[in-house]
Amino acid sequence: MSTVPDIESNKLILNLKRHFEEFSVDSLSGLDAIYTQDIEFLDPVHKVEGILYLKHYLNKMAENLTHYKIRYTDQLVGENTAFLTWEMEYANSKLRGGQIITIRGMSHLKFTKRIYYHEDCYDLGALVYEHLPLLGGITRSLKSRLAAQGN
Repeated sequence: MSTVPDIESNKLILNLKRHFEEFSVDSLSGLDAIYTQDIEFLDPVHKVEGILYLKHYLNKMAENLTHYKIRYTDQLVGENTAFLTWEMEYANSKLRGGQIITIRGMSHLKFTKRIYYHEDCYDLGALVYEHLPLLGGITRSLKSRLAAQGN
């Protein structure tokens, strides 16, 4: 990976970051300028192929948010690929009584003029499982036991 990205690569990554910093149901029309029509989007929950399916997926996500904020903490942009690290705060009335949850993650992007591959990696347990009434206790207990075995 080249360590000196071109101006267009930097603009594309800046546009992506701005989009997700202002993420809402109303911002989804801006995805066409960032992603290709055949975008492949992956995260621990879904694999989505195509811009229409991505918009649908993100729309469902945005509709359920009562609080959302993302902060990008680092980036490495090269020729046709980038890695971004981030911290996201979100609240969903169906999880943890609507309390704000913070999750850390990273995104791997591949692009030419627009992004054709976007993979988000994060701890799904920290995002969802730990905040569900029954499953949360089991998940936290299992993580503690696994951590104790590693010491």
